[in-house]
Amino acid sequence: MQTMVPTAGGVQLVAQPEVPPAPVIEASVVVEPPELSDELVAGAKAGPWIVERELGRGGMGAVYGVIHEEIGKRAALKVMHRRLVNRGSIERILLEAKVVNQVGHPNIIDIFETGTLDDGRPYILMERLDGVSLAQRADEGKILPDQVINILLQVCDALIAAHAAGVVHRDLKLDNIFLIDNPEDPSSPRVKLLDWGIAKVISHDAHTTMEGQLVGTPQYLAPEQARGAAVSAQTDVYSLGVMAYEMFLEQLPFEAETSAEIMAMHLRAVPPPPSELWPDVPRTLENLILAMLAKHPDSRPTILTVAHTLELVRDELLVKRERIAADASAPAATAAPEIPRATRWSSAPGLAPTEPATWQEPKRRWQFVVGAFALAASAAMFIISRDTDSAAAASIPSHRETAISEQAPRPPALPLLAQDTSAPAPDAVPDAVIEMPPDRINPAHHASGGGHHVSTRNAAAHHAPARKAPATPRRVLPIDPNGTVDPY
Repeated sequence: MQTMVPTAGGVQLVAQPEVPPAPVIEASVVVEPPELSDELVAGAKAGPWIVERELGRGGMGAVYGVIHEEIGKRAALKVMHRRLVNRGSIERILLEAKVVNQVGHPNIIDIFETGTLDDGRPYILMERLDGVSLAQRADEGKILPDQVINILLQVCDALIAAHAAGVVHRDLKLDNIFLIDNPEDPSSPRVKLLDWGIAKVISHDAHTTMEGQLVGTPQYLAPEQARGAAVSAQTDVYSLGVMAYEMFLEQLPFEAETSAEIMAMHLRAVPPPPSELWPDVPRTLENLILAMLAKHPDSRPTILTVAHTLELVRDELLVKRERIAADASAPAATAAPEIPRATRWSSAPGLAPTEPATWQEPKRRWQFVVGAFALAASAAMFIISRDTDSAAAASIPSHRETAISEQAPRPPALPLLAQDTSAPAPDAVPDAVIEMPPDRINPAHHASGGGHHVSTRNAAAHHAPARKAPATPRRVLPIDPNGTVDPY
């Protein structure tokens, strides 16, 4: 390279050394490899199981619906998130499979296989359930008290078996209760208790809790869990009490904006009494819920006591419901008295027994009163009539003689007529002489010389005024051997 340099004599070309060009520095971008996704796409395999679709995802892992490539059995595949995989998590997921099979209860989900994916993540295979979670069912609308008790009793059965095996669930909540159809009783779904991943085996010494991880759900944490103290079967009783409070009253006992505030309320706050939210709550149920939410574990009832008390509450609600139904049907049964009384009397006598008892009572009493008065009047008339006839019969002795002459022949001699007629007293008058018409005199007796019917009168008797014959009696009076006459 030459450069023109001015000089005294003119311009001279001077050669310059060549300078090498500066190197060109290009900016480079560091590209990190893409993070591996946790998601398993359809068609992915886990051993002989082929993924069909994702069923759900949570904080610990995801669940997929899978099918066996050879026998066609369908199941649920649970895989842990990649970021949580460590030695402790692998041990815990295996512990979940062992716990479930150790308890072995119909209300606990069945786990029948474990394994590891190609990327090293552990998985478990469970029975595949068709239904909804209890949380979804609660969001759909009010759950009736009888159905709540039925669900809680099934959860109690599962916990009784788990506690007997020395296992504490530690994460009871509505999301971990699954409801499946019950063909035997569609109104009473079957319960499956899920997610035993953080279950605690009381006799297990392995460290299965991840560092920095809150074990449990803040809304359902027992006070001892919030303090980090030892857990026991009473820990599950507290969480179940929170569930019962939420299902019966449709709200949680403690609600706040942050998890720390909720945990502090579990430690120190007193829940609102259930009767403030449900005035008609059975007192037995209210006392049970408050006892389950006691701060100290020893103050809470056992799970067996909880189940027994829930059965008593169920029976109490059944009796109350039957009483309400009976009261509701009572107006229809008592509507008959509102019919006018005239309508009632227009019925035929033969239809009277079909009327309600309330109609018959007044009529029967009135008939009894009238009948009593009638009987009393008849008895009084009978007594008065009998006394009158007896007096009349005693005052007219000739009636008896007339009856004697008409009914039978007079005996040959009567003491009444056996007297000396040779020397009659001047003023004597026969006791009773009745002139009988010729057609009334017994011919046979007259022919036999029975002259007792017509006697010879003395002169004084002929001049006495004739006695008027008595009126014919209303009927012929019979006579008995003793001479007494019964007027009737």
